[in-house]
Amino acid sequence: MNTLEAIAKRVSVRKYKSEQISEEALEKIIKAGCAAPMAMARYDSLHITVVQNEDVMKQIMDATAVFVTKAFGEGKSMDFGEKTLIIVSSTPAIVAGMEYANVGCVLENMLLAATDLGIANIIWGACAIAVDQNEELKKMLGIPEGFKPLLCASFGYAEKEEPAKTHNIAVTRV
Repeated sequence: MNTLEAIAKRVSVRKYKSEQISEEALEKIIKAGCAAPMAMARYDSLHITVVQNEDVMKQIMDATAVFVTKAFGEGKSMDFGEKTLIIVSSTPAIVAGMEYANVGCVLENMLLAATDLGIANIIWGACAIAVDQNEELKKMLGIPEGFKPLLCASFGYAEKEEPAKTHNIAVTRV
């Protein structure tokens, strides 16, 4: 699959089969993330946490459900059945907000690599916020001092095939 095909085919998947992705695929996904562009080449400002332990995953999803209920007033499970969760954390950037751009670039590379490998995925923020608000989880996950979880992505094999979608964003040409 070429890059443009992967971009067109990638969709957000919220229901996964119970099969774990291979270690080889995971390494390719991580390597793709590490190849992302980074403001001022500050690769040391990011930290990647890979979660595949089912007990830890359950604790994260439970904390995420509590956060979502408090934030949005609706109780719903945020457990998509994924077997791999990647959380990307950052130190504060020199230019406010740039850390979000850096993390977004890393995760987008990971999502496209996963799509190319036939692995479904979704990028989302609620679990990163829930982890950031829970010191016990941050410690358990080995998130370094001074790093803040910003975004996460779930990876696995889709329970059902999702059709590609076309999105339109307003464009002004000058």
